[in-house]
Amino acid sequence: MSKWCAGLLLLLSLGATATEVFAPSDIPLLDNRFRIDYGVKEITFIIKRKPGTPSVILVRPDGSKLYVGKVKPADVGWLALPEHDLITLRNPMPGPWQAIGEVDPDNRVRILSDIRLDIAALPMQLYQGEVVKLKAWLLINGQPPKDKYYLSDLGMTVKLQSFSDADKKEVVLDQVLGHYRDDGKGLDEVPGDGIMTAEVTLQDIPGGKYRAMFSTGNQVFVRARYQDVLLYPYPFSYNLSPPSDELGAKLSLLIDRDELDPASVVVKGSVTSNVGGLYEFSETASDPKLDIDLSNIKEVGQHEVKATLYGTTRLGRELKIELPVKTFNVFPPPPPPVEVVSAAAPASSAEATHQAPAEEEMGWLIWALAGGGVLLAVLGGVGFVVIQKRRALKRALAAVQAENQQAGQPAAKLDLNLPEQ
Repeated sequence: MSKWCAGLLLLLSLGATATEVFAPSDIPLLDNRFRIDYGVKEITFIIKRKPGTPSVILVRPDGSKLYVGKVKPADVGWLALPEHDLITLRNPMPGPWQAIGEVDPDNRVRILSDIRLDIAALPMQLYQGEVVKLKAWLLINGQPPKDKYYLSDLGMTVKLQSFSDADKKEVVLDQVLGHYRDDGKGLDEVPGDGIMTAEVTLQDIPGGKYRAMFSTGNQVFVRARYQDVLLYPYPFSYNLSPPSDELGAKLSLLIDRDELDPASVVVKGSVTSNVGGLYEFSETASDPKLDIDLSNIKEVGQHEVKATLYGTTRLGRELKIELPVKTFNVFPPPPPPVEVVSAAAPASSAEATHQAPAEEEMGWLIWALAGGGVLLAVLGGVGFVVIQKRRALKRALAAVQAENQQAGQPAAKLDLNLPEQ
């Protein structure tokens, strides 16, 4: 499609009838021949054929031939249209060239080398996360093409490049930011107006100095423009506090008042859950600190927060910044403590009931052991006294018997069963 687009764009310079008034850049064909001067770096021209005839064959000054579909893209760009051949020669051989084919008798080679890309310059100071609107358009011989709908499929791209040296020879970053479109969608204002528009978000790019490169082209021609820009960090700090037992989730922003006017800041966003829930919010700042309450989100699951900040810089430039995506989790509440107490109460009561008799029995056992000990002590004392008395009596009797034997008298019998006299 880009081939058709580029071909039709360049065909705009040709008239539709044999009474066409040729432009000063036209080269007349003499016996289907034309001449390219020495020093030409690139030439784009169009050859008109009779309807329904195949593409022409180009013959170089040295006699070698060029055929459509059999050329090297680095040297030749060739677009075969129903009644025209759109051809670009890069570093062409100087001298007479010839076009072999059913060339229209009124044909001339129209030179379209003045194809220029114009851009709407970017702000010199950009911010991380900023959404930038890019515009670019083609000019042919200083004028926009009349039939602008032919540009709808023309590819245009913007890149950010950074270099490791001041001469900008060694590229360390070459990131494509977006592609131009002229379809009236997104930021594009009017479809088919020849102004191709792209929307890019400067996320996941470190701050620093960059060269923005704007390019457009196809197999026939390539044009590019460059601009230096500075990418600054986010002009605010941004934090998400997850929910706790006492408080819900909360977004907190601290705006850098040296970069943004706090009174101009509006934050809009949404919170989506992994089970399909959606919560939208919008808050306006009045001072540098802005808190956004998300405590109404109580659905259990994982939640993702996306938000956009709208504001005005201290230099009066309006901007739009996509905030970094944040996530938080809402967990189910723990089991109520009342249920734990009620379940444990019967067991505690039964245990207490079971322990009471045991403690009572233990008390009686202690008292019984103590009483038995006292009784044994008393009986032991009485027995000890009786035994000592019997031993003393036996010793006294033995002494008396010994005295009688010495005196020659029989010993008197002592009846221990009789009471003492």
